[in-house]
Amino acid sequence: MLLAAACTDSPSDGAATEVTTFPTAPPGAAPPPTITLPEATADPPAEPPPIADAPATTVDPPAEPPPIAEVPVTTVDPPAEPPPIADAPVTTVEPPADPPPITEVPVTIDDPPAGDDRPGDASAIVTRAARPASTPYVLPVAATETASWSDTRSGYPATNIFVPGGCGEAVVSPVAGALIEVRRVDSWDRAIDDPTTRGGRSIAILGDDGVRYYLANLDVVHPAVEVGARVEPGRFLGQVGDTGRTSACQLHVGFSPPCSEPEWSVRRGVVWPHPYLDAWRDGEQLSPALEVLAWLDANPDACAIAATT
Repeated sequence: MLLAAACTDSPSDGAATEVTTFPTAPPGAAPPPTITLPEATADPPAEPPPIADAPATTVDPPAEPPPIAEVPVTTVDPPAEPPPIADAPVTTVEPPADPPPITEVPVTIDDPPAGDDRPGDASAIVTRAARPASTPYVLPVAATETASWSDTRSGYPATNIFVPGGCGEAVVSPVAGALIEVRRVDSWDRAIDDPTTRGGRSIAILGDDGVRYYLANLDVVHPAVEVGARVEPGRFLGQVGDTGRTSACQLHVGFSPPCSEPEWSVRRGVVWPHPYLDAWRDGEQLSPALEVLAWLDANPDACAIAATT
């Protein structure tokens, strides 16, 4: 039996249609025999070769460490107890004896001239002149036993103190008071000879007794010495020198009343210092305050005049 299959799609131009036929079994014919394919048998996997025994490695145990030798023990003896501290002898410093009272010096007061308009009256002058000192006094140099000075000086009342060591010897405050002037620069020029710089490096102290103490010609002024600082008797101020108008190592000393304006002619000294220096070296507390105040009473315009020259 033949089956014919026709292609449903035909060319548009009317060409003949190709027909494919497949043979078929005639009716009643026996079906074709069934072909049985042999089963595929898979060989079992070969057994793996036996694993050879690996030779065993024997690890010897570590040798026992040698015994630790015993270290001899050094015994340190405890330090011996320190000897007891002997009690140091106590030095008792006796307080200084009270200075003897200052004897009031009689003050002669003249009637002021007509037209004198200076402030104050006679009673005020007596009160100031009779004021007692309020400071101890010492020599203004540390070399108290070997220092020397003269009783006179040309030109004006002042004293130059000399010490065997010369330049470099210690200068100290002669009184308790406050620093009112400090000059650290030696600006004196011989060709000019300005009188305001003749003292070279210098210091002025306003003592608690009201007197101005002028120390000049110093070689060095201590850095701590500043205007306004308080000083006590014996306080180190600097060193003896030869600055300013001088030809030798010395300490110029001048006593005067303080002036409110800068000046030099009163500052350098108005009363002789040597009687007081002599007394201070002997331990006497002799004050120049009365003599300085008496001089000021006799020269009430001295500061004003000095400030203009």
